[in-house]
Amino acid sequence: MTATNLERGSPHLRHLAIAEKGKLAALAGDHGRALELYRTALRLAGEMAAPTPFARHYTDCILESLEREGRHADALALTVAACEELERRGTLSPLQRRDHATLTLRRAILLLFLGREAEADHQLERAVAIAHPDRLALAAELQAWRRRALTITAQTLAEALSRHGYYTVRRARVRPDLARRAALPPDLSRQEVT
Repeated sequence: MTATNLERGSPHLRHLAIAEKGKLAALAGDHGRALELYRTALRLAGEMAAPTPFARHYTDCILESLEREGRHADALALTVAACEELERRGTLSPLQRRDHATLTLRRAILLLFLGREAEADHQLERAVAIAHPDRLALAAELQAWRRRALTITAQTLAEALSRHGYYTVRRARVRPDLARRAALPPDLSRQEVT
């Protein structure tokens, strides 16, 4: 959705603005608030039968805030469920296949954070196979580290994730102007993030 369409009053403006407000909260380190806002945006998008990319983006934001809070097991459970949903669909479009590959990569990363290296190795292989013929540079780097038996600390993993643009919520990609326009439901209006 372009900025011009949003300015014309897109029906999706409300949930998109709420998600942008969530991103501001996440960037301020308030991931609890961000999660509330992302979940509200996801619910509203679902109620409106918004195009799938909205739900996918909001899900990525939710997973990212869970990860940044150190709630890797919670993020892993959601990622596994999302992967299983895609697998049940059977034949996937190229975009769905790419989503499945990146979710499987996320699953591997979460397993690494949780110290479950053997499972992570398996998921890295799956991510690469699902993405083929496309390449997942982050997966390739992590596989190379694992093959060389390098110790992957939380810090080195976080640095690799940042280097590869793994994180969705980045200051340069947030629309504060849109976030300010968010009309929040009464249960979320108690605290403003700017």
